[in-house]
Amino acid sequence: MEHAARRPLAPAGPTLHRARWRTAGRVAGLGGVLALVASLIVAGPAAASGSTRLYVSTAGSNSWPCTLARPCRTISHAIRVASAGSAITVEPGTYHEQVFITKRLTLRGFGATINASGLLGGLAPLKGMGIFGMAVLIAGPGAAGTVVEGFRIENAPAEGILAAQTSHVSLLFNDLFSNDKGATTHFSALPVECAEQGNVPGDCGEALHLLSVTSSRAIGNNVHDNVGGFLLTDEVGPTHDNVIASNVARNNKLDCGITLPSHNADAVAHPDKGGVYDNIVIDNLSVGNGGAGVGMFAPFPGAASYDNLVVDNTLLNNGEAGVAIHSHAPGQKVSGNVIVGNRISGNGIDPDFVNSTTHIGIAIGSVADSVSVKVVANSISHETVGIYLVGPIHAHGLSTNTFSSTVTHHVVKVA
Repeated sequence: MEHAARRPLAPAGPTLHRARWRTAGRVAGLGGVLALVASLIVAGPAAASGSTRLYVSTAGSNSWPCTLARPCRTISHAIRVASAGSAITVEPGTYHEQVFITKRLTLRGFGATINASGLLGGLAPLKGMGIFGMAVLIAGPGAAGTVVEGFRIENAPAEGILAAQTSHVSLLFNDLFSNDKGATTHFSALPVECAEQGNVPGDCGEALHLLSVTSSRAIGNNVHDNVGGFLLTDEVGPTHDNVIASNVARNNKLDCGITLPSHNADAVAHPDKGGVYDNIVIDNLSVGNGGAGVGMFAPFPGAASYDNLVVDNTLLNNGEAGVAIHSHAPGQKVSGNVIVGNRISGNGIDPDFVNSTTHIGIAIGSVADSVSVKVVANSISHETVGIYLVGPIHAHGLSTNTFSSTVTHHVVKVA
């Protein structure tokens, strides 16, 4: 969905409605794409050799040396005393704290819960931008290469995990539940973006947010029952070459499952300053979310979400279209996105471009600029319209898509 939250580089604009199965179909070349992506996923950043290992336990003490025999009591203390490249093992239990990471670390917490209920801390300069209240923050170039794996993360006023202005981060097999509490619960310190705007809910950054992040990966995470699922944005720099793979985005009732919106008015003119591009969204299940299953959006002039690959995902029973691409003003860029080999079924409407109760598998709309995309080998069922094109849209590969008998209209084009 289009996100109004956290746009320091964007001009003011009109409030927009929030945009909200594993496929067997293949086309020539898709196997090669999947093999390439698989190599990126498996490779990832290398673990530090010879690094220090620290331990955290609810039975520990911060006066102890964070060893296996004498563990720390809090994750934050272990991070403070750890040297860059260290690995921190967090024992099972619940830790009521915010975790701020600004150096390269590996955190593993299978059986450990980070509960950030009511905690509104943050780090400069992000806090000065109104970005705070997250459970886990991975921030800055010094944190490049950080791994966060195996935690349950819950009840944060804003994001469950926020990675900002960094790279080569790995977010693996975490369970994110009931975050973005500031969108539905009053916290007087939270910025206005977290509040409702008419009938548009606040989002506070969704459960897992990559903000101006490059060459990172989110794999195997279960992101459910938050306000929204995954969010990739470009407020203070581009977000590109990230892999979002084999995750579940489920029952995030107010926003999209996976959203790639540009929030930077310099993105078209200066790709080094902004833009959400060259990201891969592959083999995810996005089901029962309030907005689109996957969305790529440019809500104001200069914004750009382009050249992203959405492949082999299951997009099922979301409140808005299974896949949505929106360009809402002149001077935007959403061309070059590729939607290939997805299974799409039982999704909802596209209220920005279709003023009706029409259920749509794939919705692509532009109010001004010509948009060129590829829509190839998707399998679509249980929709009123399989593929809905509004405005000057050039969609290549339409004949390769398959539609079940439960799709009333296969392709609809509206000038």
